Amino acid sequence: MGLSSIFALGVVLALIAVIVRQRRQIAGLAERLSNATRTDLLTGLLNRRAFEELLTTELERSRRTGRPVSLLVGDLDGLGRVNARDGHGAGDAVLQLVARDMQKWKRRIDSVGRIGGEEFGLLLPETDERGAFLVAERLRRAAHRSFGEHPLKVTISFGVASYPDHGDECDVLLASAMRAMWAAKELGRDRSVIYSPEVASVLAQAEGPESAELQLATVVGLAEALDIRDTGTPGHCHAVGRYAEITATQLGLPTEQVERVRLAGVVHDVGKIGVSDRVLAKPGPLDADEWREMRTHPEIGARLLAHSEFDDLRAWVLAHHERPDGRGYPNRLAGAEIPLEARIVAVADAFEAMTADRAYRSALGEEAARAELEAGAGTQFDADVVSAFLTALKRESAATLPRAS
Repeated sequence: MGLSSIFALGVVLALIAVIVRQRRQIAGLAERLSNATRTDLLTGLLNRRAFEELLTTELERSRRTGRPVSLLVGDLDGLGRVNARDGHGAGDAVLQLVARDMQKWKRRIDSVGRIGGEEFGLLLPETDERGAFLVAERLRRAAHRSFGEHPLKVTISFGVASYPDHGDECDVLLASAMRAMWAAKELGRDRSVIYSPEVASVLAQAEGPESAELQLATVVGLAEALDIRDTGTPGHCHAVGRYAEITATQLGLPTEQVERVRLAGVVHDVGKIGVSDRVLAKPGPLDADEWREMRTHPEIGARLLAHSEFDDLRAWVLAHHERPDGRGYPNRLAGAEIPLEARIVAVADAFEAMTADRAYRSALGEEAARAELEAGAGTQFDADVVSAFLTALKRESAATLPRAS
């Protein structure tokens, strides 16, 4: 081969190399541009467009397989105060830290995106509403650790929605999770709420969480809505409140305290917002995992009452499943460690539960329920409270009997 041919071949090879390099550069640029259209530049998470596309894909997969998929929407509480005091640079740093927490605590199969200015979305395949609620609580606690030393309190409120119960299309499921998130905001922020239509309709009437009276009214409405979900009627919580009221009166508590005990009876089960319908309506005995889930509701209820004016109610709701013999939950308190008011609510709750029909069992009847309370006095129930309740109940029954002529 002559020198001219070798030179020509070299030129051709050089041109090919340049073309290949340029094509690679163009492909890389196209990939970066494509990623840029799908990625939030501040946090590196998926942007809303990409997140919704992925949600649509996961919903299609769940329709084929019949497997659940859940969605969390979290909104930062207090970011506006950070921006106002320290500037938007500080607010951006908060968003980046939250994004890192979410990437750290999600599973490999989960996806996370920034879907609004202060809003994050988490897509949880193969996860029902209860599993999603636990993820939300884990992320909420992570925010407490990350911002524990921050001079301005930064927390997260989460809404939970699951396919197919809360929506079978991307926009419907996302709207359900958003409504649940706003419910968490209405209830005082820094909490997680599972969507339900009844709860959404109650919370739609609220005007904001700033007033303690308004927040209490919202929690009472929530308790009534949960009664409808659990029993089909809103009567359980108010019956417990009435039984707690007559017991507190019989024990000689001051009038103002009697009213607070009545309110505690009304809202005692509000934490069941964090318990799945599958467990609440199960017709047979609960297994060990289901009992662990059920036993979280006093703590969830206490968090929903996280307002300085509800310190008393919060303590009583938290302790209403404790027992004098120390075998209750969540903290295994015993005897006088349990607030008297919580012991009152425990007796009122047990009697109402035993004397009311449920979808999964028939009522025991009042005589059998009285016998159960007496049998459990001193171990499951406070003996003095049982005695006061039965006396008050007997007096109330006598007052309603027709007088002989």
